[in-house]
Amino acid sequence: MKQKSTMRPEIEELMQLVGIESWRNQIKVISHELPRDFNRAMTALLELDSKIPGLGQHNVNKQAADGHLTGVYCIEDRPIFRGIQYVGMHLDTENPEWYTRMIVSESCYHIENSLKKKTGIRGRLSVGMILDRIEANSPLDSELYNALRLLNRMIYNKAKHTIEDIDMDSHMFSIEDAIAVYLICRVLGARLLKGLGITTADGQTLFS
Repeated sequence: MKQKSTMRPEIEELMQLVGIESWRNQIKVISHELPRDFNRAMTALLELDSKIPGLGQHNVNKQAADGHLTGVYCIEDRPIFRGIQYVGMHLDTENPEWYTRMIVSESCYHIENSLKKKTGIRGRLSVGMILDRIEANSPLDSELYNALRLLNRMIYNKAKHTIEDIDMDSHMFSIEDAIAVYLICRVLGARLLKGLGITTADGQTLFS
């Protein structure tokens, strides 16, 4: 059965900007299946995720000697990849539609810390403040810079700050939005982190 689109137009625009517009139908199917058949939905999501360099839901965790899950990244890179792990936790819930804002926020948090790693700018600065600071002499190409501007203005800021104009028991972001934003942020994060020498804890290069 054909599913009605529930994706915000600015997210569709971002998908085109980062080059994953061809994944549109797959994202729609994943979002439809997630509340109904978690394993089937995650299998499809992991297939897309594994096509993007770096750490995603398919490889960010490993089983420690005592049996608990832990990150495969170096401890100094924990801020970069912790949001990816939190996305996985929020996806694995009985009612994922109630966690879409958190999935979007944590996905964008990955971008915030990837941008800090790329620019060397530290401290409690937002994505917008960092982009303002580097605008005159940006280490980012214009396409990446503009995509980050749009993500921050239209998605991340709304996820962090906006609660107006939402009806009772409705949600700012659909499951479809949240899955798309996660994948968008994975692509943008990979572009930001490429060539920075980031490895896993056991020395595997993540972004060549």
